[in-house]
Amino acid sequence: MNSKNKMFRRLVVSGFILLVMAFIGYKYRGLIRLKMLSILHSFDDLPAAVEDESEMPPGAWWIARPSDRIEVNGNDLTDSEREQIELLRSLGYLSGYEDAPVDMGVTIHDSTKVFSGYNIIISGHGPGVTLTDMNGEIVHDWFNSEVSLYGIWPDAQNQEIPIDFWRRAYLENDGSLVVMIEGGGVIKVDKDSNLLWVSEFNGAHHDVDVDGNGNIYTIGREIHINDRFFPEKYISEDYICVLDSLGNQIHWISTLDVLANSRFAPVLRRMPDAGDVLHCNTIEFIRPEMLPENYSGPLRPGTVLLSHRSINLICAVDLEEETVYWADSDLWHMQHQPSVLTDGSMLIFDNQGMGEASTILQFDPATGEVIWSYRGNEEHPFYSVGSGSCQRLPNGNTIITESMMGRAFEVTAEGDIVWEFFNPHRAGQNFELIATLFEVVRVPADKVEGWL
Repeated sequence: MNSKNKMFRRLVVSGFILLVMAFIGYKYRGLIRLKMLSILHSFDDLPAAVEDESEMPPGAWWIARPSDRIEVNGNDLTDSEREQIELLRSLGYLSGYEDAPVDMGVTIHDSTKVFSGYNIIISGHGPGVTLTDMNGEIVHDWFNSEVSLYGIWPDAQNQEIPIDFWRRAYLENDGSLVVMIEGGGVIKVDKDSNLLWVSEFNGAHHDVDVDGNGNIYTIGREIHINDRFFPEKYISEDYICVLDSLGNQIHWISTLDVLANSRFAPVLRRMPDAGDVLHCNTIEFIRPEMLPENYSGPLRPGTVLLSHRSINLICAVDLEEETVYWADSDLWHMQHQPSVLTDGSMLIFDNQGMGEASTILQFDPATGEVIWSYRGNEEHPFYSVGSGSCQRLPNGNTIITESMMGRAFEVTAEGDIVWEFFNPHRAGQNFELIATLFEVVRVPADKVEGWL
């Protein structure tokens, strides 16, 4: 009888403790969430560029890579001087040395080999999007000082985290722009930057796409305890978020659930034990016209393609069945931006598959074969530890955004660089910081006719 009483008392005490913990968790859920956001930013694609984060300007910045065309005080550097500068760089930030600026704007432009058009420039220096011509001259921009993360969703993130920028944008034929504001949600502005509508706060991050009917696809986020997978720890859980053409949410599907409900469920064993467990960084809607006629490969039109950085997985999801029907991994590491090409293959930004060198892969999801690849060389190094994007152009060239280095460039099928652009937005005492270049998208001239 005594043992039963002891067990009963233990159950009562345990139940009381759980109730108190639940009450505290609910009462201070806001503070807990802000703390989690602060922790989760350590998993982001935006590591600090300097040791003292208080010296960083708002936005997303990185240490600028020196180039062969460096100048100091207007004079060309000798080989010996370059070696001295590189030695100083290797020692970290030293007071009193002059860090030379890198190139700005367009540095290479072979008009006979590029795919000519306009460039949508999405930079981490602040909220806004710029449209430039092939020479890097600004021809239009979208900017509204009231259209910012904290202005629209004041409780969206910890105000101490200096992140407020437009991460992805989709250009409509009338010059309006569908914009994903990092850590907030989706907005739409007209060609004159007037705000047309705002979605609810959904923690949107990394990517946005639009289908042929105007429905919008982004990656939502919730920071919570997931009873199914992580019953005792807070995690950042990613969601497939679908909005209608006016920003109203019509689907909210857990990426954890769609993987768990598929034959690929064992890949979830690769997840870290807490934090940003999948880190979804790309969502692309697969339109019917994106696949070739009589296509017999594994991808299905009307579904979405996802990239999960934390588990090195690219997968395709059927939204009606809410399950993953195709997936692959192991040929890339910490990847970004898989996109379907018109021959049924896929272009992928492999950030870290070659160690401290990135690769662009053209991959056949039907056979697992790598059809084409691009890597940098000693003269033109190519590495972005995080972020990054790639776009196959109609003439067969590929435009690559080396995000952390603030650089975008266009290469031919043979790997020749025919266009190159460096982000002109700089910061730091010696302009040693370059704003992260999230994406450069080439659009044909007819895309801007009638409104530009």
